[in-house]
Amino acid sequence: MFQYFPGNYMWSLAVMRCLASGGHFGEIHWALQDLQDAAKVAPQGDNEAWHAAWKRLAVQVEGIGREALQQGKNETAASALMRAAHYWQWAEAFIAPDDDRAASSYEHHLACFRDAGRLLPNKIEVVQVPFGDTSLFAYFVKAEGTSGPAPAVILSDGLDGTKEEMVLMAQALAARGISCLAVDNPGQGASLRLNGLKARHDSEVAAGAAYDYLKSRAEIVDPNRVGLIAASMGGYYAPRAVAFEKRIKACVAWGAIYDYHAVWVRRLNLKPGASATVDYRAALGTTGKHLLNIVGATDFDEALRKFEPFTLKGIAHQISCDILLVHGEDDKQTPLSDAEKLYREIGSSNKELRVFTRAEGGASHVQLDRQEPAVSLIADWMVDHL
Repeated sequence: MFQYFPGNYMWSLAVMRCLASGGHFGEIHWALQDLQDAAKVAPQGDNEAWHAAWKRLAVQVEGIGREALQQGKNETAASALMRAAHYWQWAEAFIAPDDDRAASSYEHHLACFRDAGRLLPNKIEVVQVPFGDTSLFAYFVKAEGTSGPAPAVILSDGLDGTKEEMVLMAQALAARGISCLAVDNPGQGASLRLNGLKARHDSEVAAGAAYDYLKSRAEIVDPNRVGLIAASMGGYYAPRAVAFEKRIKACVAWGAIYDYHAVWVRRLNLKPGASATVDYRAALGTTGKHLLNIVGATDFDEALRKFEPFTLKGIAHQISCDILLVHGEDDKQTPLSDAEKLYREIGSSNKELRVFTRAEGGASHVQLDRQEPAVSLIADWMVDHL
């Protein structure tokens, strides 16, 4: 994967994630070009400088969008506000969750995305999915070129990923006649930040709630043709969900994970009998404080205990729907061996493992080094299997 900040995987990964969501390289480079020294500050970079640079960019681009909206220039407004939404996300990403600036940045992020979504030719609808006595925040994107009930896909991201990062996948599916429900599951995005829902291992509960929501929209959704795509940590969530939620017809694990507890034992450089500490040389996508907030832990030992049930051992054989695992040969966060082990244990008679190699590009985590071929592959696979 291209490292904009050599030696700082977390910051470099964030740049690539923003680009994959729809950020523009020229704007991002304008904002970050003077942060090379800040990126070298131990242990994970000067996150105050990071916040200031992304906020400066977000404020400027949001201003372009708001001015265009006032002038009735809706295409310019939609484009600028959507980019600003992604820039606000990264302004918020690495400052402490209890910092007032985090809440303010996140509010701007949601507002820009919401307002951009209303201006798109195929509007992004803001919805809430009933979930026990609360709800999951989500977006609904209707299939294009269809009349009557159409197939639908539930979309979600990973540990610190958000539904907003799945917008390009949603649009790719909608263009192929598939509606999408992009969801912040427990531990993610607005469901974490606004409703206080922490990550949980039993992802079939959230998947079932999302399916029930889609079923309630029977005038435009065919409940017999519902799929599930989840990325990064979603590579655990999605297979776990379909092992138990049998109403889902097809599944894609985009960055497959067999045992998420084992993943974090490696990342935290855990030694037998010693307290867990972060090895900041590892491929980490977020800060320690964010990790603890996502799982509702006070320290890394507690976080590891909470991750113990996040495994597909003894569960993968229960998967019976069509399933595709997509993985990168050089994934620094979850090794290819995890995907291979999961593939071997999946019980479905229709299972596939697609590995992107260095030679073709897309070998990094969720193909962030070259993502378009993977997006098209996954979207086309869903068309064939729903």
